[in-house]
Amino acid sequence: MNDTWLALTAAVVHQRDLICDAEHERLVREARRLRRQRSWWYRLWQRLINTIGRK
Repeated sequence: MNDTWLALTAAVVHQRDLICDAEHERLVREARRLRRQRSWWYRLWQRLINTIGRK
């Protein structure tokens, strides 16, 4: 019983860590994307692509 409870607790903690890591990774990616979108060269590139795409 004790071993089972320990294994279950370890599995739950591990799963929570995985979810936390995934969430952190998502936030980091989102922050990088936002930072890139704020940069002047990215906006310039997007404008260029949009201009070409409209033709």
